[in-house]
Amino acid sequence: MLPLQQVFLLQGGALLTLWLGWRRTSGTLLALSLLWLFCCASPLVADALMNYLERDYPPRSATSLPAAEVMVVLGGSTRGDTSLEQPADLNGQADRLVFAAQLFRNDKAPLLLLSGGSAGHLRPEAEEMAEVLTAMGLPPEALLLEPLSRNTYENAFYSAQLLQQRGVDRVLLVTSAFHMRRAQKVFEAQGIEVVPAATDYQLLRHATVLPPLLPSLQALGRTTYAVREIAGILVYQWRGYF
Repeated sequence: MLPLQQVFLLQGGALLTLWLGWRRTSGTLLALSLLWLFCCASPLVADALMNYLERDYPPRSATSLPAAEVMVVLGGSTRGDTSLEQPADLNGQADRLVFAAQLFRNDKAPLLLLSGGSAGHLRPEAEEMAEVLTAMGLPPEALLLEPLSRNTYENAFYSAQLLQQRGVDRVLLVTSAFHMRRAQKVFEAQGIEVVPAATDYQLLRHATVLPPLLPSLQALGRTTYAVREIAGILVYQWRGYF
């Protein structure tokens, strides 16, 4: 459950206990829900969580990264199709596609393996990514699609099969910095050596207008990404994926 859902659950509990006549419990739950919402929407909390996830993957320019035979680009950068007349709509993680195109133009890998299935989409996300990258000028013959995966573990599982068929055991891995820790671990568990090519950093380097304690919708979004990712790491460890 994500932060906003947790807030609604606490408030639902407050309403239920109020209906039962437990006024003190109801007030406590309501206060907890507001406090939790304030914390999750605080830039201070959001940035602390993101720093925990991103700190091991400092930004590197496309020119400074080593070359590899294949670059693996993970899905998560498209929302799906809003019109059949235009490419798929992009979301906040579209930096993955931009950085992948930049790496390709810097001759860091001759082949891009696009990994993403159709969970929640009308067609595989690998196809959507390929459409966008082709529109950005990348040649279709440089794009290899993996259209079956529905999550990070399956990204690694199905990609490893395609890579092993080509005798490739070392790749540039392109994904968001906050997602790189889990992605790298599951790929390495499949026997693939990973050179992290992190992008889509959530900790922006600029002066903030508002004090870091004041809540904002953007901070709530960052906290949500971080909480979901930390939960994903714990679940993957529990399931033995790495």
